[in-house]
Amino acid sequence: MNDASTNPTNDVSQPATESAREAAFNGLAEHVIGGGMTLDEYAERAFAIQQAATTDELDALPLGLPEEDTGAPAARRPRWLISVLSGRQSRGRWRLREHLRVVAVFTVRTLDLGNAQPEARESLITIVTAFGGASIIAPQGVAIQLSGFALFGGRNDKRAELPPFSGSPLIRIRAFSLFGGVRLEDRVPRRDLLGLIRSRSSKSTGA
Repeated sequence: MNDASTNPTNDVSQPATESAREAAFNGLAEHVIGGGMTLDEYAERAFAIQQAATTDELDALPLGLPEEDTGAPAARRPRWLISVLSGRQSRGRWRLREHLRVVAVFTVRTLDLGNAQPEARESLITIVTAFGGASIIAPQGVAIQLSGFALFGGRNDKRAELPPFSGSPLIRIRAFSLFGGVRLEDRVPRRDLLGLIRSRSSKSTGA
């Protein structure tokens, strides 16, 4: 990705740029809830907003999804996700409701939040594991709070220590483990959205 600091004309501290950035974050927050956008798609847009150096770059960023990408609403997953003896992984787009309960017994359940489409600004995920565990993957910049307790087990938060994006949906995870544990880790960004826009702009101007 191009480093904005290498261009002296791209002053990210300019008031107009910061005002446009705040407006872009607010607009993105309106699109992510119930709009068919996954947390992966939210994170790549939010990261681009954070890194944009000029108002022109901010104006060029897509906040919502193209009409052809929204399609029909994704199938609603049940409020309970239960795995016994056999490990499971959520695949494809899925609706993250305001309350979700996950149970894993004698197995490890993988929950990929990158493919989740949040239905509320704040979601609560309660995870109960016994003689097994749960692995949670979340995009960087999404606000997550991890709490709970473990008996003969543990909770491991392996995410990078980065502040959440402005206006990010909040996901609260309560994890309770017996002879097992819960692991939370970052999901690497799918693509560099701002880099793609800068590349297209350079090609169009012949730079």
